[in-house]
Amino acid sequence: MGKVRLPVLDERMLLIASQVRDGAVVADIGTDHGYVPIYLVGSGLCPRAVATDINSKPLDTARANALKYGVGDRIDFILSDGLRGFDPARYGITDVLVCGMGGELIASILGASDFVRTPGVRLILQPMSSVPELRGYLYTMGYDVKCEKLCRAGDKIYTAIVAEYDGVSRELTDAELYLGKEIRAEESDEYLNEFLTRTAAKLRVQIEGRKKGDLDAGREEALLAEVFAIAKARGFELK
Repeated sequence: MGKVRLPVLDERMLLIASQVRDGAVVADIGTDHGYVPIYLVGSGLCPRAVATDINSKPLDTARANALKYGVGDRIDFILSDGLRGFDPARYGITDVLVCGMGGELIASILGASDFVRTPGVRLILQPMSSVPELRGYLYTMGYDVKCEKLCRAGDKIYTAIVAEYDGVSRELTDAELYLGKEIRAEESDEYLNEFLTRTAAKLRVQIEGRKKGDLDAGREEALLAEVFAIAKARGFELK
């Protein structure tokens, strides 16, 4: 038997794929080119997958890619706005991917679906922006954040969030919302020092801008102090 051909994933997409459970049936919401579900099915990690997109053109591209990699018969392609255009339970979905879009849009997609509040259904989320806003939504709306992982793709650091619904509303401090409660717990994460460095630089810019506008920068200064404290506890010296 010849070697199975798989699409080449960048570090961001590999991180997403690595959080999918073995044997899961995946729904990739906003699939774009379809590479993640194609990789998951082609590698044998997932027996089947559903790929959705709100636009027909990327869905056609994803379908063509699935045929190219020999998995077109094991992925269903559905034109859908989030999870509203199909019944995930009918397909036996266990893991839902919502990646590569803004955190507030991800929260909106989750809020429009009852299915994602099914106990045991895993959410794997990768926001491109508004990460604190997505965290706040998850914790407030009863999702248990199992872990957060960092990666670097190109010149950016990305966050993947794994969560499951348990109905328990939780409160976070400003620092936990901004920095990630679970990220701070990942002491061995190889990208944490770089994440702290970039976060400190961003906060410095925000502090300077607020002070120039005669605005209070107390929140940002408190967050920056927290970043330095985390770095110090790791034995890492922030400049």
